[in-house]
This record gives sequence, C-alpha cells and structure tokens, in this order.
Amino acid sequence: MHMHDHEKEDIGRMVGMGLGAAGGARIGAIVLPIPLVGAFTGGVLGAALGSEVGRNAGKAVLDTALDLVESIRRELREEDLAPARPGPPQITRGGYA
Repeated sequence: MHMHDHEKEDIGRMVGMGLGAAGGARIGAIVLPIPLVGAFTGGVLGAALGSEVGRNAGKAVLDTALDLVESIRRELREEDLAPARPGPPQITRGGYA
C-alpha cells in the first residue's frame, strides 16, 4: 500500500487534533473550573497543538506502521526476508557431509 506524504500528514493532523481536543478539554476543565469555559478553551488549544504535533509525527508513525504491515504480509506469503544460511556441516561415518 502506497500513501503520499501529504496523506500521512493529513491523517496525523486529524488524529492529533482529536486527541489534543479531548486531552485539552479535560485539562482545561481542571485549570479553569468555570462550567464549559475551561473545557472549551482547553479543547481549542489542545486541538491546535495536537494538530501540529500530529502532522509532524503522522508521517513517521504511518511509515513505521506500513513497513510493519508489509513485513507481516511477506512473512504470511512465506517469502524469505533474508537468504537462508546453510546449516552446520554434519559428521557421518565417512567424515563431513
């Protein structure tokens, strides 16, 4: 599966925005215990920060995940990931085989 870098950044941005909004709303409600104001303010700030962090980290995380999936697919198709090493020589009656 091939994804362009901008697609990975967009996915990271959306995930970061969601996580940032949820975490920011929780922290904002604690820091500003005014009903709705703290949660809203924290959510907006968290979404902005999370979006930027997610955009930057999204490509790296998705590249790693896609590489892992491809390795698993190769293994399931029983493709060698590296050439097989020969086994140690065997000793028989006539010497080494």
